Amino acid sequence: MTSGYYLISKITNLPYHKYNGDTLRLINQSARTVDEVILGAKNSKNIKRIITTFRDSDGNIIERVFNYSDKPFRNRVYTKNYSIIGEDEFVTSTHIKEYTLARSLKDTHIQSVLSGYSRILFWTPVKFLTNHLSENIVTGNKILTQVMQRNLLKPQNEIHTFTEFPHIISGRISDAAKKILEFRVNTFNGNSVNPKRIYTQGTKLPQNDSFLGIRALSIDDSKEALTQRFLIERGLKNKRIIINSDYRPKNDSEELTKALFDPNDGSVNFLRTHKYKTKSEVCTTARHEVEHGWQYYLHARNTKGGTSEWEAKIYNLFRDLPKSLKKEAQSYTDSISTYVTVAEDREKYRQNFIEIKANEAGKKACKLYNEERAEIQKEFPHIPTELL
Repeated sequence: MTSGYYLISKITNLPYHKYNGDTLRLINQSARTVDEVILGAKNSKNIKRIITTFRDSDGNIIERVFNYSDKPFRNRVYTKNYSIIGEDEFVTSTHIKEYTLARSLKDTHIQSVLSGYSRILFWTPVKFLTNHLSENIVTGNKILTQVMQRNLLKPQNEIHTFTEFPHIISGRISDAAKKILEFRVNTFNGNSVNPKRIYTQGTKLPQNDSFLGIRALSIDDSKEALTQRFLIERGLKNKRIIINSDYRPKNDSEELTKALFDPNDGSVNFLRTHKYKTKSEVCTTARHEVEHGWQYYLHARNTKGGTSEWEAKIYNLFRDLPKSLKKEAQSYTDSISTYVTVAEDREKYRQNFIEIKANEAGKKACKLYNEERAEIQKEFPHIPTELL
């Protein structure tokens, strides 16, 4: 028991529908069972420690809540991935995101959620980490590789750390030292890595990986990071394009896509209904939609404002195109004028010029992403490829 505290109550494996607590949850995923421990401070009757754990139908933790009456709310959200490396290595990847919320913001948070805003709007990210636990199903040997993001309140100086711990061989921890790769990332600049703030131990820094600052991110978090990078590369950084990584589709037509660029408000939208299985897939999609952003940006200037509010704003800000871009822009304008959605005719949709060019851009970006991944994959071979 924690020093200075005594046990008030403890429940384990309680069916969720019987749980009557008022724990402030961060996610709305339904739980199957609940565990809860309540402690009291020996020197103050007003201080309590309530630790509540929510589990899914398989017994996996999906959220753990630390409600300490004298401290901010602290929640950890858990998700799992299962992968196979080669023929004999099975990997369980546990993703953990930790957030805090000032107690004074509790009511504000509740009202914002009821109003439809993001559930993490007022929460402060503390650290994100993933534990990749691999086990060789033939030898039984185990390896833990941990990937962590911290210093999250300083986006120009985030710390990303890859650590491979000593292997467990025949049930015993080997004498080998940890392998460590640590670097600083500027998320405001396409997740670029600061070459002057790098630490290595027993490993090498990838020399030719322009995506290194994105390798530690989860599949979902890579959506915004990759899109931002491609916007910068395409010269669209300050072109009023916004990113929505959790877009709720508005109609059946949108349901047929993974993501879309909306020229009405200049947004790249990743549909919440599509679950990406690899970061390579996210890379392809992000680059595809950014190319659409470029096409509509040129179209807006080529047509002196297009037909939407965002297009009009683009023209008002950047005016007419230089001669060097007019031919390219006109090809996009012609294509947009005859555009057919996937819901209307899938084959004509695929044959549309702007879709062909966006597909080409997406495939090229994915090829580069996968090729440059080889170095870090060699240094940390027990992280599943789809998560790097």
